[in-house]
Amino acid sequence: MSVTPPLSLPGGASLLRGDAARAVAALRLRALAADLPDGLTVRLMELADSSRLADFRVRVVSMLEDPDHYRMVGEIGDFVADHLGCGGLTAGIFRKGALVAYGALGLPADGDANRGRDLDLPEAELCRVAHLSSAMVDPGERGRGLHHRLIDWRIAVAEALGRRHLVTTVSARNHRSWSHLTAHGLYPKRLVRVGGDLVRLLLHRDLTGDPVFDPASAELVAVEDLADRWDIFERGQVWGRVTAGEGMAVDGAGGAARWYALCGRQRQAR
Repeated sequence: MSVTPPLSLPGGASLLRGDAARAVAALRLRALAADLPDGLTVRLMELADSSRLADFRVRVVSMLEDPDHYRMVGEIGDFVADHLGCGGLTAGIFRKGALVAYGALGLPADGDANRGRDLDLPEAELCRVAHLSSAMVDPGERGRGLHHRLIDWRIAVAEALGRRHLVTTVSARNHRSWSHLTAHGLYPKRLVRVGGDLVRLLLHRDLTGDPVFDPASAELVAVEDLADRWDIFERGQVWGRVTAGEGMAVDGAGGAARWYALCGRQRQAR
């Protein structure tokens, strides 16, 4: 792979790309490798893995319980080529040589599609955006914490590369996925349309500061209603998900457990 020149930033600073970024990402991979369950290994994926990654993604998407949880039409650019080439970094987790999970981090350059624009970030901040583009885990490996580990790795890499703004989009109905991300400080900030008519939560974390929830503004919204509640984001954001409990409705009456988004404002500094 050829070395891509770093992006130039105001004041003479730069952001690494290409092989230099891969070297930084590989160093951060050591912590992930040391924490994996027995029988699993991890490495950075390369362009030679294109078919392996593409086939894995198609297989996992075909097994989703809800087709809306991941729609490739909502992706930016050529996902596989971009995230195995100079435009991103992808960690693959393997069992006996078979890919069982991956986490992809997009590193948009000047002129590239950039989700920071959906957040109305200033132009000067767009070069500091990293996309937590996608992560998938084989159904047979779920429940082992692989998604959380891949989120941690991507956050660590983005921070090391000077990308303070972490951004991603997630289906509102895929509440397991976005609740994992909120546990790592990426909160749904607004709704956006992608790929034409898909409505997605836009999640963001600024690594330079952690917002604090104002409990006085707390509101619960059923996750199945979230995609239609554009009004929520006019006065706050989503902070996580809660459930009324197995076999218990939120009012204490019997019934199936339901998941809710915890919404509200950020506490203002005094």
